[in-house]
Amino acid sequence: MHLNAILLAGFISLLPHPAMAEAAAQADPVDDAAPEDDGASSAGEIVVTARKRSERLIEVPATINVFSSKDLAPSGNFTINDLSTKLPNFFITSPRATRISVTMRGLGVPGVGLYIDGVYQPSDVAFAIPLFDLERVEVLKGPQGTLYGRNAYSGAISYVTRAPTNEFEGEVNAEAGNAGTVRGSATLAGPIIKDLITARVSGSIQRRSGFRNFSDGSNADRDNYEAFSGRVMIEPTSNLTVDLKYTYVDKLGPSFLYHQVADINDKRGRLLLTPVFGPSTGVLAGSRPQSRLRSNSYSGKITFSAAAFDLISTTAYNKLHFSDTYDVDLNTPDNFVARGTGALRDFSEELRIQSTGNGPFKWLVGGYYNRGANGDCSDCGGLFGGTALGSRSIAQAVPPVFYRALAAFTDLEYKIGDHLVIGAGARYDDLKQELRPATGPSLKGRFHGFQPKVTARYLFNPDTQIYASITKGFTQGGFNSSLVGTGSPLATYPNQRLWQYETGLKTNFDDRRGSLSVALFYIDAQSFNAAATVPTPIGPRVVQVSVGKLESYGVEVDASYRIIPELVVDLSGGYNRVRPTVLSPTIAPGVGNVGEQFQRAPKWSYRLAATYTQPLSDDVSFELNGAVNGVGSTHFCGEAQVFGPCPTRDAYTLVDASASIVWSRYRFSLFAKNLLDKTYATDFLAATALAQFGAPSAGSVYGDPRYWGVRASAKF
Repeated sequence: MHLNAILLAGFISLLPHPAMAEAAAQADPVDDAAPEDDGASSAGEIVVTARKRSERLIEVPATINVFSSKDLAPSGNFTINDLSTKLPNFFITSPRATRISVTMRGLGVPGVGLYIDGVYQPSDVAFAIPLFDLERVEVLKGPQGTLYGRNAYSGAISYVTRAPTNEFEGEVNAEAGNAGTVRGSATLAGPIIKDLITARVSGSIQRRSGFRNFSDGSNADRDNYEAFSGRVMIEPTSNLTVDLKYTYVDKLGPSFLYHQVADINDKRGRLLLTPVFGPSTGVLAGSRPQSRLRSNSYSGKITFSAAAFDLISTTAYNKLHFSDTYDVDLNTPDNFVARGTGALRDFSEELRIQSTGNGPFKWLVGGYYNRGANGDCSDCGGLFGGTALGSRSIAQAVPPVFYRALAAFTDLEYKIGDHLVIGAGARYDDLKQELRPATGPSLKGRFHGFQPKVTARYLFNPDTQIYASITKGFTQGGFNSSLVGTGSPLATYPNQRLWQYETGLKTNFDDRRGSLSVALFYIDAQSFNAAATVPTPIGPRVVQVSVGKLESYGVEVDASYRIIPELVVDLSGGYNRVRPTVLSPTIAPGVGNVGEQFQRAPKWSYRLAATYTQPLSDDVSFELNGAVNGVGSTHFCGEAQVFGPCPTRDAYTLVDASASIVWSRYRFSLFAKNLLDKTYATDFLAATALAQFGAPSAGSVYGDPRYWGVRASAKF
């Protein structure tokens, strides 16, 4: 206790640069990145293209957070889980390496769209893809479907990688830490033919034995991957650019690491999963609990610039294969084990034309085509209905869903006088899906979505504006494959729909030494889906169903101030009240309760952070970074099979810190994440949910304990 108090007191002033968009970064989530800089122009401007055109961040009528490559440097290897400590009203759970659930403002799963270099990732498995050679990360809150398409229901996350350069450059990064962690990455870029063809190749590798062991001493949460990316840009003329990219990822990670616990706040849970499955599990005998992901991604982007407009075509093809093998009974006897497999093939084409220049009227019009096949086991109906592999195991292979989607979209804005700007946008999606089982007739469905948007903003001066917006969002419906051919009306589940109302203030002050962004929002989710155990013609099944209505409202604040030239202090925080207003009386418990704070949605969260930089010479500086991150109490219903209040995880605080020596081309750091070694649950399953599979108790997945180490980077 005394050691923790001393550490907290010593590091509370060493808080890391938070990389809040409103204060620190230049970003382009759609188009190519500019060369790396300090995240702002020489005049202190922050420019983004969140609306697929370049504009000052302060003038965008939406909540946007941007993390530049410089902001990410103190964090080293950046992962999707790092965002949960950097953003208010943002929450992530990852009970399996290929099952990462993301919510914004209390909504998601699915509903938060993921984009890599402007290409939509159609499966939530893509959240598990390792991040490397990043130029920036951009997070947009609230419905983004007008420009970003279906399933950006509650927000969007965009990763932008570094582009090839016309001058030779390279970078090498290395990291070593506890839990047997070794990471490395390397990048080389430059011209093949000067001013005509440039290229960039990068790779990353990680080996981690993990923080936790099975009962036989073997690694339970090992996390290994290899990743490679190659990119070529061709500029045959001054107004034509061709950008080609390929990325490969192979990842092996943990699966279903639920500890046996007495309740959600039990910090001494026991990890008693079977390390190697026995003969009674049939063909799974000899298998280990683990997740595997392989990904191949191809994309091509062509940009033609005319005098008054740009014509942009983006073509992409993604291929994913993944599997999860896990011990559902949380115990060494092989009472119930499972394997889920999945695959995805996805082709997409977006074509848009948009105005350029600084006139009062800005416009964008585009079309989108998408087709593919998805055999994702997230749609397999939970653990019920699998094919028996042995007396105590099931396979969760699922019939593929073939889909075709068409969309048209537009975004318009007009400036009236010197202060008032009004805008509007709309998108219409038409999606056809067909589930094709191995035997019997196929199941077809068609889903439509219209997403309008209206905005208005008032510029008091170039550095201060207020804004308001009204936006509609939706996610597509789908199939419950375990009910195909049963005649159940639940074989298909509907779209999710919501309206969001947001107003806010953005300002830079004190000669742009400080910035402040405040947003107030209200969300009326007129329908939302959830996994629930419901009666069907073939008995109880865990399926996706429309469970009711929900409302979410709250406030978010991002502030930054450079107190002295050497010290920047940042504060972000949010309050979010999320509650079901209507729940279907036919659903099972484990989803939530009317009027109760919705599960996996803490009411409040905050981050207090700072960077102190002390020059040591003209070329060398000493940098201290650290952060205090707080998360409020959180409900986890845990798919309970009895009605009643959902269990509540206690609030917790995490502290991160690092100290670095920085040269113009080199950086050496000592770092620690979760410095005080806080134990907290990131996911929970109720005892009544697990009992049907032979588990003796409830189960919790814990966040990573203290992780510390050294990292070094060199640029040339």
